[in-house]
Amino acid sequence: MINALTKSINSRGFDQIFKEVLHSESLGLLANEELRLFRLKEVIDNRFSKDSLRTFISKNIGHYVFSRSRIEQFRVEGDEFSVGIEALDLMYKSGRADEKGTGNELGEILLYAFLETVLGAPKIYSKIELNSSVKSGISACDGMHLRALNSGGKTLSYEMIFGTSCVVGDLGYAIDEAFECIQQISGRTTEELQIVDSTVFELPADDPVALQLNDIIKPAPGKDVYRDTAFGIFLGYTIGLDSLRYKSSDYRDALERKMDNDIKHYAPYIKEKINKLSLNNRSFYVYVLPFDNAEDDKKAIMKTVMREGDSYGR
Repeated sequence: MINALTKSINSRGFDQIFKEVLHSESLGLLANEELRLFRLKEVIDNRFSKDSLRTFISKNIGHYVFSRSRIEQFRVEGDEFSVGIEALDLMYKSGRADEKGTGNELGEILLYAFLETVLGAPKIYSKIELNSSVKSGISACDGMHLRALNSGGKTLSYEMIFGTSCVVGDLGYAIDEAFECIQQISGRTTEELQIVDSTVFELPADDPVALQLNDIIKPAPGKDVYRDTAFGIFLGYTIGLDSLRYKSSDYRDALERKMDNDIKHYAPYIKEKINKLSLNNRSFYVYVLPFDNAEDDKKAIMKTVMREGDSYGR
């Protein structure tokens, strides 16, 4: 019997928060690729409205922080309403809002959301789980996801997606930082896979992730299983438009034109980075989202989500 891993995220309303901006660029890889551009759907007075994004993150914070079996344990114990509180408590212990490498960065959470919702690649570990739950090693990733390419018949094919994220003002700098992490990950693929494989022993035997990975590591008789590694990247940047120069009806059009120009400019740079690391035969899934001010917005969003500065925060 093959255990099909399902998404952990509650993606309801995702399409009401994010709008995809279509473009004609590609990475021209030998393997699978996605280079997709999104923006926050609601723009009010020439600024992105972030209220729905904050609500979406808060709604999913427990699924981001905890394994599926831990979430199920909350349910069995009749303690579902404590999931969010317990998740925030673990985040407080990990570090401050938007503190790099803690799992509390906006980019790390949006990486999880886009890989699960847009790509359809269920989470194995989020960044905060890699920091707080994994005992078998230290990962360079911001998240690990699994994508089934072919899960029927006698041959099963999967991609183990190692994720990284960066949200900074300049898109070029975000790409540079993301590929510094990609270089680290690609240089230690064996160690990263060992962390994944150890999941079978670290999670409860009936955890969906453990069951799925056990099918991959120890395939049933007559089944051939192929597993390759791939990369997922979330990039956030400052859009860089002077909102005072446009009336509202024109700003939205200018916004999408600017995004299209940005991806035309930087797609070759991403491809150059991939080729420089000799990774053009590996799959890359890249998601890009602009902000009004990436540095300020990411901090403000995460401080609100983590309730830093109010009577509930730390």
